[in-house]
Amino acid sequence: MTSVIKPLQQQRRYFFSLPKILSSRKQHSERKLLNFSQNQLYDVVSNVEEYHQFVPFCIRSHVYSNTPMDNGVSVMKAELGVGFKLFKETYMSKVTCQKPTLVKAVAADATLFNDMTTTWKFTPNVPKAQLNSPSAGDHPTCWVDFDITFDFASPIHAQASSVFFDQVSKMMLQAFVNRCRTVYSK
Repeated sequence: MTSVIKPLQQQRRYFFSLPKILSSRKQHSERKLLNFSQNQLYDVVSNVEEYHQFVPFCIRSHVYSNTPMDNGVSVMKAELGVGFKLFKETYMSKVTCQKPTLVKAVAADATLFNDMTTTWKFTPNVPKAQLNSPSAGDHPTCWVDFDITFDFASPIHAQASSVFFDQVSKMMLQAFVNRCRTVYSK
């Protein structure tokens, strides 16, 4: 009987995980049941022109075009400006709206980040069998799925953002809830 001796594999342990240190991608997801209808939430979130009035750190919001597509989808080209203390950045976004279920914004031509995608999904709080009924969009409660993903251009910005990213992301969702309260007097 012959035995085969396998060579020992060298094991390594690293003190730092270099890819994680250099990672510039940040993501925040949240799901909430809100006391507003699907239509109300969609109308506030899809109204990009008014973001500068209530979104934290948004200092400019202007829609240049709004193009209707097939199946109730519209695509906006919007310019947004963000600012905090000495920092200011203006960028264009492609905002895809599918009334009343989805608003998705994808940033372009920004110097601060390579990619920023914000996705809002609205689902009436009704039994699954009633989701497609005409009255579902006006049901007084709705689930909101909010997701924001940044891919910072600079590892330094990414590292700095780790301190405040989750807090700012939660502030954004709360700003939209507060805007709904203002618009719908709740």
